[in-house]
Amino acid sequence: MYKQPTPIIRQNIYLELQSDLVRLIANSRAYQNCLNCQHWSNERDLCKKFNTKPPTEVIVYSCPEYLDDDNIPF
Repeated sequence: MYKQPTPIIRQNIYLELQSDLVRLIANSRAYQNCLNCQHWSNERDLCKKFNTKPPTEVIVYSCPEYLDDDNIPF
């Protein structure tokens, strides 16, 4: 008589997934964008360091000249 095998469930799959996500976020630059950089001017909508509006990719994904703005009021 045939007996169907039962799948082996990995015990720590959720812990592994969680650690992978934390590692991915920690290694990404997700929060480093123009809107929270010291060089960004909200009034003029441009980068004060280069005196121009950066391309969309740089605004979203950050640039090598990013400096963290510690004066965020919240």
